[in-house]
Amino acid sequence: MIFVLGLCGGSFVNMLIYRVAINYKLESRKFKIKSKSRSWCDFCGKQLKWYENIPVVSWLVQKGKSRCCRKKLPILYPIVELITGIFLVMVTIKFNLLSSEVPMIVQLMRVFWGAVVVTLLVFLTVFDFKYMILPDFAVIILIIMSFLGVVFDEPNIIPYLWSAIGAAGFLGLLYLITKGKGMGFGDVKLAVFMGLFLGWPKIIVAMYAAFIVGAIVSLFLMFFKKIKGKTKIPFGPFLILGTLIAWMWGKQIINLVI
Repeated sequence: MIFVLGLCGGSFVNMLIYRVAINYKLESRKFKIKSKSRSWCDFCGKQLKWYENIPVVSWLVQKGKSRCCRKKLPILYPIVELITGIFLVMVTIKFNLLSSEVPMIVQLMRVFWGAVVVTLLVFLTVFDFKYMILPDFAVIILIIMSFLGVVFDEPNIIPYLWSAIGAAGFLGLLYLITKGKGMGFGDVKLAVFMGLFLGWPKIIVAMYAAFIVGAIVSLFLMFFKKIKGKTKIPFGPFLILGTLIAWMWGKQIINLVI
């Protein structure tokens, strides 16, 4: 059931990426939408039937093409859905969100919280990778969710507040030094979420992992001449990857180092 919930979250991510890109004028829409209440075809605008919206299954049954106009659908659609589903299962098991020791209402609240966080992190990763923008609304929701998580689960919120200030201050300083060329301001805002979400010292693990992986990937792309020295690449996905690494295995990494 958690996996299916994650698949639905991934389907929502695919829809949200497309619609937000249109609102940001990053994508154009050449057709008139007949209804805003349900999903429509990316290519012709025809409203989709319910069975055309089943995550992964519809893509496979339709052989990766739209049913109405037979245009090729991006393989990113099922990949995003599967990743969201798998990761939500991992989070549920890792943090025992469905613990029988707590009331059912608490379990449902935990799963809802985890689903929102995972879904928005996947959304920001894909959106920043495609368009090099971290939409404010998603970052703000994550900040609110992380703040609520700390308030309800942690006895002392002060270390998390300092982590948020420190992480945002560090990336903000890089933003000022590079005049926005080496670091986007969206990354600075994302760091507020990271600090509140992870706290100290996990935020160090997240930042370290983000910069190391980012440097390795950049060197790899430069070696194979996919990018040049001054080519901009999105840093948000690396920050989010670092966040996930610290969230899932931060304690083990810290114990190994110490």
